[in-house]
Amino acid sequence: MGDPRNVVLVTIDSLRADRCGHLGHDGGLTPTIDELAEDGLRFHNAIAPDGSTRGSSTTFMTGDYPFDRPGVDRRETIRRQLRARDTIAERFGRMGYETGAFTANPWTSRSFGFDKGFDHFEDFMDDTTSNRFDVDGNGDGGAVRGTAIRLLDWWEGQEMFMSWESFYDDIERWIRSAEEPYFLWVFLVDVHMPYIPPKEYLRFWPLTYAANAWLFGGANDRTSPLFRKQLLSAYDRTVEYTDDFVATLLDDVGDDTAVCVHADHGELFGEDGRYGHGYLHESVINVPLVVGNVPAERVDRPVSLEAIPELLTGLAVGDRPTVERPYVTTRNNAGMRIARGSNWRYQRTTGGESVSIRENGQWHRREEHPLYEIGRSIVRRRDATDAERERVATAVRDLEV
Repeated sequence: MGDPRNVVLVTIDSLRADRCGHLGHDGGLTPTIDELAEDGLRFHNAIAPDGSTRGSSTTFMTGDYPFDRPGVDRRETIRRQLRARDTIAERFGRMGYETGAFTANPWTSRSFGFDKGFDHFEDFMDDTTSNRFDVDGNGDGGAVRGTAIRLLDWWEGQEMFMSWESFYDDIERWIRSAEEPYFLWVFLVDVHMPYIPPKEYLRFWPLTYAANAWLFGGANDRTSPLFRKQLLSAYDRTVEYTDDFVATLLDDVGDDTAVCVHADHGELFGEDGRYGHGYLHESVINVPLVVGNVPAERVDRPVSLEAIPELLTGLAVGDRPTVERPYVTTRNNAGMRIARGSNWRYQRTTGGESVSIRENGQWHRREEHPLYEIGRSIVRRRDATDAERERVATAVRDLEV
């Protein structure tokens, strides 16, 4: 093991894997992230443990899946998990690291306990309208109130409308003042809906605003192909803008810092007639995960974002832990359960179950397949031992999947 090195974790809300060049996109949206991937560690089957920030973030912060407590308010579930388990910041703190965090997402604020273990934590909630984000209540106060909050936050550039440039000076000052080694976490919301990039990136702005209004009004895939196309275009511009953040950050932290970039989940644009996230479509659960300034390696076996604390604390001292598995699992609050291998997927919902196989980059559903029985046993118990996982992997290989 080597001397401890600085580590930076960048979480990008709602970034789809298929928008990254190293994962197949040819539009040049993420040149900086792609360079990190090419020269560093890149996972081609990274899977979010949940389809939303609330479930995913508690998992990659603690290294454990969310609690399942039917009937318990989701806000309190988050707080319980953060109180009960070690956070990645606490792990780095015990290693002698100074720790800092900057998050623009209210769901990862100090109100939920995400500041646990950080020497410096900024969630921008004291000086903004965030008190109107009902983090301590039991709801958002209804659609009218929620829309009013969004409009005011958009006007003032706050909460889910905060651009990375609006708080980058704070990040830069902390980097300059932090004692090494340090661990820094930054949570960006530029790619999250509404998809409104800065003016220099924005094309056809009246149509962009109209398309986002349509989205918030309850978009569906049958309503407007024009608006869908405009939303995708605006989304791509926010991805480009966020890649610029990574480039700016790399200039400030230097080549000796391990920099991990990932998404908490992806996003839907009409797949299965849905928009946004939460629903466990491949576009939501398969996410980018790369670590730059470490030895180059491509990993095709599945890895859950649950592994981030183990992965980064290991890489910090020159030890690349084996965090990839034969399969990983994910679930959401709507009762969906997924077991995901490199080229197979078992899904169970309240309405039934399905198996899909990936062939030539495309997923195809199989009505009758032995993976139904295997997948059924997996989603009932996701805390399998490595030996049990390998037995499943052997069974799947025998099926030539």
